[in-house]
Amino acid sequence: MKFPHRAGVSVTALLLGAALTATGCAAQNTSAGGGADGGLKAGPGFDASTNTITVGNIVALSGPIAATAREQLAGQQAWFDKINEAGGIAGKYKIKLITADNAYEAQKAVQAYQEIKDKVAMFSGVLGTPSVKALVPIANRDKAVIVPSAQDASLKDEPQLLPTFASYQTNVVNAVSYLVNKEPELKKAKFCVLGYNASWGEDVNAGLSFITSKFDNKVTTFAKYAPLDTQLTAQMQQLKSAGCEVVAFSGAANNMPAVVSAATELDFKPKWIAEFIANATTFSEGPIADYLKENVLFTGPGAGLKGEDVEAIKELRESKALNGAELTVQHIYGHIQAIATTTLLEEAIKKGDITREGLTKALAELPKVSFNGLSGDVVLTPGNRQLPKTTTIYEYDKEYSPYGLKAVEVNYQAPEGSDPKF
Repeated sequence: MKFPHRAGVSVTALLLGAALTATGCAAQNTSAGGGADGGLKAGPGFDASTNTITVGNIVALSGPIAATAREQLAGQQAWFDKINEAGGIAGKYKIKLITADNAYEAQKAVQAYQEIKDKVAMFSGVLGTPSVKALVPIANRDKAVIVPSAQDASLKDEPQLLPTFASYQTNVVNAVSYLVNKEPELKKAKFCVLGYNASWGEDVNAGLSFITSKFDNKVTTFAKYAPLDTQLTAQMQQLKSAGCEVVAFSGAANNMPAVVSAATELDFKPKWIAEFIANATTFSEGPIADYLKENVLFTGPGAGLKGEDVEAIKELRESKALNGAELTVQHIYGHIQAIATTTLLEEAIKKGDITREGLTKALAELPKVSFNGLSGDVVLTPGNRQLPKTTTIYEYDKEYSPYGLKAVEVNYQAPEGSDPKF
């Protein structure tokens, strides 16, 4: 049916204890010339001879999502290039990005952190909720600021994290609200979840439970699977037997082919809601494209990917960092993280202190970050942080672009409201 227009890995205590011990020997702060008064206070990641600030990203350079993870890096680099071409932060300080590989595994994220922590002023990204959670206690001890590549709402109040994205829960709330406000009869539909047997699946279930309660409805079935499962026939049979009409999905691009294969085999065609993370450009060349077009709605940040709506999109599409590649929401995701990074660095530079302690203080005093129309604001009031409440809704159309995601509602916010915890 065409829509109307309008992962839980833990680190062992031994590894964590060793990491905490090692980080206790972090590089000490130093004073460096080059600030507005000739005395910018700086620590790791600052080269006074070139006025260069280095930031780090821990990302899946290898593993099943490496291709899309690299798109996040390109999106970050595009923003940093723009800042550098304009003279740098505060017209003076250039940004350099270095990376380390976590292969989307929490244990490797801790190792990657150790590799580059003394080379960077802060982290412009750490990919994956399990990796971020593994690093939180280490970052707290080191006073290292991290921009998480994660949408887990439980992380939003961690003092060393600079969150940027709407939560998984909020994206589900907004997508269901969008559907129901277009087709009011869906208020009485049977709502279900197909999700990871981990925190991401629980988050999707929480968001769906919240919005369906606004319609005096509820989630009837939660079919669970492991992130690396390639056969989902049993879960799909469970959903079909339950009569599910709207299914919220937690999963990445490597999971989507198995979902479509099992659904097609059973001739199961509910309305699906998925994160943009579940899409890949290669799908437009394969057999699942037609199913995605007819049945799946995607969510995420962003706007019209051909640059019809937002100036930031046009600039990103034309960036040298993309090297002519088709613009994806992954690029936008990275771009948003980079905007948050330079916003914090600019605030710290104004205060004359880009040490770890200085950046931590600047983060505690930063009221909000805005994202040039690519997403809603993140509010950083201590004790009352609020993640963006908006979601851009995408339909799938390979004729629109090889990437396939066509924005049909930009920065939509459910009129039914959202749980403050999200």
